[in-house]
Parts: sequence; C-alpha cells; structure tokens
Amino acid sequence: MKKKTTKNSKFSESINYALEGIVAAITTERNMRFHMFVAILVVILSLMFGVTGSDLKSLSFAISLVFFAEMINTAIEAAVDITTTRYHPLAKKAKDVAAGAVLIVSLNALVIGYIIFSEKIKQDTYESFRLLKSSYVDTVLFVLFIVVIGVFIIKSYYKKGKLLHGGMPSGHSALAFGLWVGVSYATENIVVTILTFGMALLVAQSRIEGRIHSPKEVLVGSILGTFVTYILLKLIF
Repeated sequence: MKKKTTKNSKFSESINYALEGIVAAITTERNMRFHMFVAILVVILSLMFGVTGSDLKSLSFAISLVFFAEMINTAIEAAVDITTTRYHPLAKKAKDVAAGAVLIVSLNALVIGYIIFSEKIKQDTYESFRLLKSSYVDTVLFVLFIVVIGVFIIKSYYKKGKLLHGGMPSGHSALAFGLWVGVSYATENIVVTILTFGMALLVAQSRIEGRIHSPKEVLVGSILGTFVTYILLKLIF
C-alpha cells in the first residue's frame, strides 16, 4: 500500500494551491481587500507621475511585503483558531505579534510612498497652480467646480431633496455668490461688485419665492459659495 503524503507531488499543483490561498485571503479578509485597493491606487499614481527605476522597485517591494505580512497574519489567526476555541494568553500573543508585523510593514510602505510621491506631487501641484494663475477664467471655473462638489457632498449628507433640485444647501445660491466673489476679485471695481452682488441676491430670492429652498438653505448655500470661493482664490493667488 502506497504511503500517503501531504506534500504536493507536482509543481503545477503547488502553484494552484498557492493561487487558491491568495484568492481566499483577498475574498475573505477585509484588510487584504483594503491593501489590494491601496496597491491598485499606488499603481495608478505611479503611472500618472511617471515613477520608474529604483523608485518603482521600492514600491513593488513594499507592496509585496505588506501582502506577505497580511497573509502570514491570516494564516496564524486560522491556525490559532483551529488549535483552541477558548481564550488563551499565548493565542492572543500570537495574534497580536502577527498583527504588529503587518503594522510595521504597512508603516514602512507608507513612508516609502510618501518619500517617492511627495516631491512629484509638489512639482505637479506647483505646475497646476502656475497654469491656474495664468488664466483667471479657468481658475474661477475650477473654484466653482469645487463649490458644486461641496454642495453635492452636503446634500448627500442631509438626504433631502435632489442633487439638482431643492435640499440643503441651495446650489444655485452657492454658485451665484461664488461667482460674485470671483468677479469682484478679478475686476476690483466697486460698481461691478455691487451689480454682481445684486444679481446673486436675486438668484437667492428666486429660490425662496419659488419654494424650492427654505431661507436657511439659501443662506447656507450663499455662505458656502462666498467663503469657499474667497478662501480658494486667496490660496491660489
């Protein structure tokens, strides 16, 4: 009678079992899925910022190390859970040490990522701000886009009305007062400032009279558009 063995008889089977282990870790472990998401994000950023050479090698090694540590941690937790179902200080110690190993390599990956991307992000950010400064119209459009995003986020939080109709805050009021600040900042003309402010007030009033928004929603939208636009323009210019 042939003696059974737990070792894989073929190299292809070993690879197959290893792949099954990777898939199992990703599909069953939330932390593993998070690391996978971050890894994909890092790859996309690497392509965007043109990371090559030794920097790319460092990122690849750091990502692989995080995956390795997380999978070892998962294996240790599974082995401990099989061994005992009761609380035991040594079982806790084994799990804590394994989790600590994951934390160390994750922090290491974070530091490596910061070192590699920080300078590239600074350079690209400087270039973006330089381009924005060269065209005031583009800058105002960019700022108003940020205002709209802010309105959508707040509306999603309050879950009242629709993104483009009603709800907290008033998007039309936010855009109207944001445009007032942008035009006033560009012209530095008191007459233009008063006229655009009057137009913004008319927009706000129409939202209340049409019973699309309450006075509070209009007020919040107006304040949001005014201050976000002013602060961003101050930062850019």
